[in-house]
Amino acid sequence: MAGSYNLVLVFASYCVAVIASYTAIYFGTRVFSLSGGSRRFWLGMGALCLGSGIWSMHFVGMSAYTMPMHMHMTFSATLTLISWLPAVMASALALYVITLPQVSFKTLASSALIMGAGIFAMHYGGMYAMQMHPGIEYNTLLVILSGVIAVVASGAALVICRKVRDVPPQYALLTKVAAALVMGAAICGMHYTGMAAASYPEGAAAHPDNLLRGDWMGIPTAVAASVLLLLAIYSAYTDFRAMERARQEERKRNEAARQTAFYDSLTGLANRSFLEARVLEKLTVTNPDNSPAPFMLVYFELTDYRDLWQRHGEAYAQALIKYAVTELQVQLPTAELIARYSGNSFMAILPSNNSKMINSLAQRLAGRLQAVVTIQGQPTLFQWGLGYSEYPASGTNSRNLVRAAQRIRVSSGEVGAELQLELM
Repeated sequence: MAGSYNLVLVFASYCVAVIASYTAIYFGTRVFSLSGGSRRFWLGMGALCLGSGIWSMHFVGMSAYTMPMHMHMTFSATLTLISWLPAVMASALALYVITLPQVSFKTLASSALIMGAGIFAMHYGGMYAMQMHPGIEYNTLLVILSGVIAVVASGAALVICRKVRDVPPQYALLTKVAAALVMGAAICGMHYTGMAAASYPEGAAAHPDNLLRGDWMGIPTAVAASVLLLLAIYSAYTDFRAMERARQEERKRNEAARQTAFYDSLTGLANRSFLEARVLEKLTVTNPDNSPAPFMLVYFELTDYRDLWQRHGEAYAQALIKYAVTELQVQLPTAELIARYSGNSFMAILPSNNSKMINSLAQRLAGRLQAVVTIQGQPTLFQWGLGYSEYPASGTNSRNLVRAAQRIRVSSGEVGAELQLELM
């Protein structure tokens, strides 16, 4: 004899399956980045949540079924609890497999078979917990079909969970929800195929020792399972946020350390260490014909910087440096890098060794810097010098190139111009 279904509870069972699937996907992508005790803990939590979700979905689906001939659906409490174990074990296997760095097709296929067998055992173990006399009869073909669905759905779930973590962050949530909807449909497909395989002999009655009644296990089980699963997701999400904040703070500390190690705190320019590292990189670059790729180092120095600092103070000296940096950045728009090489000197990397460029640069700098400027209320006419080196003509290693560039070839005394600037 066949019964009927309460569509509200059928939909509730699907919702539980979707939430359980989303939990599996969440834990699968979450656990992948963990190791040691944290990894084992969240694997265990994920297995409990997913297994309990599949188990709950089964009994919500069972409660959606109205037995024929007004028969009552009851369950053995012991057998019902035992049926929970295969679901948890199958879930643990699934989470373990999807979090491995590399998985072969053979491993994936065997894992899908074992996981499908666990879900299959859970379903028919839950059916056996009904303890009816005479017992439930099954359509062999539909039983086999439900087993095939369980294995295929398990394989699809494993593949989906492994692929979801590769999705770009902006599409991650939508992809996880879509995957959970598909996985939920697969889980329900297996369950209701298994239910279709069952028939109940006329006159069958529940065992008197059955303690659990099916008519009150539906909505309460669905609500309880959904709440627990959502709480698990929230707990994991909270943990994830805490770890993400820790990672962000670590990145900030590393970035601050990098800024200290490779950048000048006053100007924000690269410092001497960064410049020297970049020059070494440039020395390894070659043209398509394997000839050295030429470049130029330009050296700029405020020759009377220390005297001006001692005369007007630190605030004035810092303003003078910032003024010089601004002018260098304006006059060297094609520079690959401008660095503060020392307290009163700067060095820039230009992408070619065109001497005409240097002559033009010297004229522009002379026009801008060979002038009286007002800095911190002090009219100033500061002295400067300019040098340069060419690779490979001036040297083939960083030390020779830097030393060659530091030889002053143009000074502020060679060209003059009057210019009045007010530095804010």
